Amino acid sequence: MLDAMQKAVKSPVRESGVVLVVGLLFLLVVTIIAVTAANNSTLGLKMSASMQDSYRSFQAAEAGLYAALGLAGTAQDPFRRQDIIEEPFQGLSGLDGGVNHPLRNQAADPSSVPVDVDVLLVATARACPRPPAARGGSSVSVFDCDYYRIQSEHVEPGRARTQVQLGVVKMVIGRSSQ
Repeated sequence: MLDAMQKAVKSPVRESGVVLVVGLLFLLVVTIIAVTAANNSTLGLKMSASMQDSYRSFQAAEAGLYAALGLAGTAQDPFRRQDIIEEPFQGLSGLDGGVNHPLRNQAADPSSVPVDVDVLLVATARACPRPPAARGGSSVSVFDCDYYRIQSEHVEPGRARTQVQLGVVKMVIGRSSQ
């Protein structure tokens, strides 16, 4: 019996290397999963950064619209039947160092590109839009409306560009000769 055991121990057993092949295949699958996960997370970070830039640019352009609307009825009122007002905030940035400029807090860093706002006169002395209840009243022929378009644009070079437009109707009392 001892003789048979020595023969069994001494006889070379053929190893086929199946464990090595299975181990390499397992490592290959794990590597592919890890690389795919890393690419997906990098793409997600780029997308979120792009959305953040886009939202920041949109908010800056929208702030330009609201700032132009805020000038209505002031000394710098852009809604005075002028054809084009390319810089409605021009008088607000000179004497006081820009303290009263409506877009002074638009960006966190001073290197940011400013907001470009234009006020365009579209039509003067036109019929005013009225709700159905107001039609047929005695003052229908007394009012005229001027139509304006405010364009606000903000560009972050290499990142985002946003242009926002808003229509404004200004009611004017009395027929205009213009």
